[in-house]
Amino acid sequence: MPFLLANNANLEERLPLYIRCAGSHEQQEVERIRCGYALHQLFLTRRGQGTFRVRGGREYRVGAGMALLMPANIGHHYRPDSPADAWTLGFIAFGGSAADGLLSQLGVDKLPARGTASSRYREQPIAFHTPNFEDLWLRLEAIWHRIQQGSEQAYDASRRLYDLLLALIEGQFPSASQPGKTAPPGSPHTALQIAVQWIHDHLTERLLVPNVAKAAGYSVQHFHRLFVASYGVTPQQYILQLRMSRALQLLGDYPGMTVEQVAEQLGMDVSYFIRMFKRTYGTTPKRYAMANG
Repeated sequence: MPFLLANNANLEERLPLYIRCAGSHEQQEVERIRCGYALHQLFLTRRGQGTFRVRGGREYRVGAGMALLMPANIGHHYRPDSPADAWTLGFIAFGGSAADGLLSQLGVDKLPARGTASSRYREQPIAFHTPNFEDLWLRLEAIWHRIQQGSEQAYDASRRLYDLLLALIEGQFPSASQPGKTAPPGSPHTALQIAVQWIHDHLTERLLVPNVAKAAGYSVQHFHRLFVASYGVTPQQYILQLRMSRALQLLGDYPGMTVEQVAEQLGMDVSYFIRMFKRTYGTTPKRYAMANG
């Protein structure tokens, strides 16, 4: 899920929750210690470990399966703990009139602002483990696919953002959940989580949708319907988008890697990879690597 800017500027004032951007990548060092970011941010760590530091010196270390909520306009800096180990971070930036209330429900800390009377408080980030991490990641990916489709999906993306934040609250306060509400092992939602994880684990292989459906325990037709209903794209489109996103990472992180090697890493024929890359990004992999090397 490469960085994606939501195309809904004309709707931001109407939506109680709106998305500015979303994505995931192998995170590098980011410096925003002076002013922070204009909107709230949710970070999900899929792999590796990193540290967030806010203005004033407080640090938050996050590892795999953890989330961090960064309130708007809080000066911060973050980086992977080890340059040698990949820190895979998913993120979404959001705002709207309903955003502050949802952050409050999640228990975003409020500490006395530095240099002020103790009656004045300033929001602080909160980092926590997420028992429902795979569900949250699945929802983040679904939002990314929605905003990729353009402004016509802005309302649906807003609804999905609310569901994501509600799932985050539910994961932190399970006593508020109805008994037995957690999806049973055979539920469609669990099946999609299994399928998405299977796709990620076998991305370097020749992925076939019938094999993915079999891993999820469904017929191809039924799996296709469930997948489209949740993601808004077909399984084939999802796999292709994931591979194209990974191609950008490989070309950016390993300048010496040939087009043939990238295609092999993605489980794709070279000619098909070049054709799909050009269709997606408007240029060939070789030209992209030369322009960004």
